[in-house]
Amino acid sequence: MLVPCSVFISFLFKIKMAPCEGLVPEANAEEKSQTHNGLITNVSSGKFKDRPACFDVGITTVGWLKGKRIDDDIGPYWRVHNKLYDLTDFAKIHPGGKEWITMTKGTDITEAFESSHISLTAEKILSKYFVKDIDTPRNSPYTFHEDGFFRTLKRKVRPVLEKIGQGPSRQMLLMQDMLFIGFIGLTICASVIDSKLLVIFAGIVLAMNIMCAHNFFHQRDSFRMYYWDFSLLTSYDWRISHGLSHHLFTNTRYDLEIVALEPVYVFLPKPGKNFLQRYLAQVYQVVIAPTAFYIELIKRIYIVVTGQTPLRPENLLPLLELVVMCGLSSSVATGIRLWLILHAACSSWFSTIGVLVAHHHPQIYHEGDKFRENPDWGLCQLDAVRDRIEVKGNLFLVATTFGDHSLHHLLPTVDHSKLDALYPAFFETCHEFNIPFEFLSQWELARGTYQQLARNKPNPNPPGYKDKHD
Repeated sequence: MLVPCSVFISFLFKIKMAPCEGLVPEANAEEKSQTHNGLITNVSSGKFKDRPACFDVGITTVGWLKGKRIDDDIGPYWRVHNKLYDLTDFAKIHPGGKEWITMTKGTDITEAFESSHISLTAEKILSKYFVKDIDTPRNSPYTFHEDGFFRTLKRKVRPVLEKIGQGPSRQMLLMQDMLFIGFIGLTICASVIDSKLLVIFAGIVLAMNIMCAHNFFHQRDSFRMYYWDFSLLTSYDWRISHGLSHHLFTNTRYDLEIVALEPVYVFLPKPGKNFLQRYLAQVYQVVIAPTAFYIELIKRIYIVVTGQTPLRPENLLPLLELVVMCGLSSSVATGIRLWLILHAACSSWFSTIGVLVAHHHPQIYHEGDKFRENPDWGLCQLDAVRDRIEVKGNLFLVATTFGDHSLHHLLPTVDHSKLDALYPAFFETCHEFNIPFEFLSQWELARGTYQQLARNKPNPNPPGYKDKHD
């Protein structure tokens, strides 16, 4: 039922859309470089390829990584700025976990390295694995000037985090664990008494649980990141699609959370959008939202069966749920029905919140809009994110509805429980760079999401925040 439905919907949307023009500045060969702790941080701007290789390899997490290796073209190394490193031996002792290193082999990890490491320790360690300099332009427009916004912000938050730490607080740990326990308890009760209403509530709590767990898969490996895998999604895939793709290349064609939604949701301002794509998303979202996780499950089964990726132990957690629910319910058929309802409710809650809370509004940069002249990565992140005033200061709402999103995008490895303490340094940096940071209401962002879907003309001026150099 799900596959024919998705195929039919895709058929309705199949159109030839014009590519986005004038995306990012060409490389500036005259721009001088600065060296900081052995790293060249003031590098010339690159230019995203007009058609990323993943479009030909496959719009999946596996395809994205393969495509990035093709586009970055650095062989068996890791690129950070204009230097190549061999991190093969370092992978097994990487404090954040081996997978962050092994999955990114053969790619430019500049954005990941810069955003993941706030202290200077990582830069000193990296120098031990230096192989050679490289003079080909990066396949990325973003820069990390030592006196630019992002590196200035890191210098300002560093002493704060040295005092309070950047890992989870006791409150965060308790909240995450209680959400998980609540999901388990509600699911057991719903199965025993065959309650559809209770299992819907369990699905909503599961959605809150995985949105909170998303905080943990950005960080070093821990068992709490696997709470995410009790949904039909996987923490490993989302470290790629969300952590490496969406977070680092937000609202561009290298953002899997943008391109994987097409042609059903077309957020980029493409002239070729048809009427359905522009004006009926809020209608067919009612059908898509409950099935989104199932479609992801089907995709994952396909890439495992075809040998593109191995079956991981945590992939079996939803199957374990199904077996337990069937065992507790009055019949196997009832257990299967409740399991389907559980994940439909989880998918609906997660998908709706995920789409409406942070990244889509006519004021927000989407590839195709005029790119800013100063391509500092931190400024570009602020161009592509907005925050909601309603959740500010409430850790539960921040953790379960993707709150404090600007700071989270800038500093993704900092636990959500520590982000509120960084606002003074963040506001000070914004003031220094003449950035008029402001919060929007949830209603404004929700309305703006559908306005963005309807938008088929690129913004002729850089949207949102502008610094004094623009």
